[in-house]
Amino acid sequence: MIRVKHILQFLTVYTLCSYTASDKPDTIRTDNSRIDRIEELLRNQNERIRTLENIVVSQKTEIQNLKFEVSTLKSKDRFHERKFLRLSQILARSSRNMATTTVISDYANDLKMSKKIQKKHEVLVKEKRLLEGNMVTTPVPTQKAVTAFYAYMSKNANIPGTHHTLIFDTAITNENNGYHPYSGIFIAPEKGIYVFTFSIRLECHSYGPYEIVKNSQVVGVVYSDIRQVCVQDHITGTIVITANHGDDIYVRTHATYHHAGVIYSDNNGRSSFAGWLISN
Repeated sequence: MIRVKHILQFLTVYTLCSYTASDKPDTIRTDNSRIDRIEELLRNQNERIRTLENIVVSQKTEIQNLKFEVSTLKSKDRFHERKFLRLSQILARSSRNMATTTVISDYANDLKMSKKIQKKHEVLVKEKRLLEGNMVTTPVPTQKAVTAFYAYMSKNANIPGTHHTLIFDTAITNENNGYHPYSGIFIAPEKGIYVFTFSIRLECHSYGPYEIVKNSQVVGVVYSDIRQVCVQDHITGTIVITANHGDDIYVRTHATYHHAGVIYSDNNGRSSFAGWLISN
């Protein structure tokens, strides 16, 4: 509106100046015609401005209505969420109650079935007792525990002298717990026929015999003599004997014959002792 006032003032001044400067009637008419057109344009613009202002007011009203609707929808959504949560909780409780009812029902059915089975078992026991006098029963053989062991030396052993028990301290197999790795002695857990075998790995230039003993009786002996050459030797002895419950079987150096050398036992070759029951 301020710009329109400035334009009208300018046109008025311009018209007065033109009128005083010229007395020609044609010029005055032309200027009046221009002013009329400008006024018409201004009226049109004012009309458009009023129309736009009305549109803005209408849009503001519509925006306020939309905001109100959004707020209402949010409130309804929160209400539905709370309602859905309550329904979910109710369904969860119902499911737990149904599961509990199912478990109780299954337990009751199992209890009934167990009672039926127990009654049938009692009937069968009575019938069996009636028939036992006329039946010949055959005893079922029971499977006995397996007796077997295998052990080796975990490190090299310096020979201390004669009549020395060799200790194979690492037990890999020890069924029926007959072998004692801390003493190197196998104590027979039952009477029977046993197989025993031992192997000794010796350093170069060593010599001497090694015995396997049951209690105080020598039941096997092996000998090695490589004093003249620098090679290692690996000697083995195997016996089959009858042993009674509690008999001691072990490997030792010879009781009287002198020997020399180190017994080797490592990843390149183990000195070992093994035995197992083959018949009882």
